[in-house]
Amino acid sequence: MSRIFITGSADGLGQLAAKQLTREGHQVVLHARNNKRAEDAKNAVPNAEAVLTGDLSDIEETKQL
Repeated sequence: MSRIFITGSADGLGQLAAKQLTREGHQVVLHARNNKRAEDAKNAVPNAEAVLTGDLSDIEETKQL
């Protein structure tokens, strides 16, 4: 199976996609812009492999991801 990085996975379409992909057996890495949203994302998709936190509108934070 694939390893998939999903931005915007704390809610909405990103979260729905993450749930479906983990059910299908993919390794899913979630993304959130802050720690609170990261916690929410991990709680919503507990089978996710990891959650990365960073502001993708900031080039330096994006590079660190």
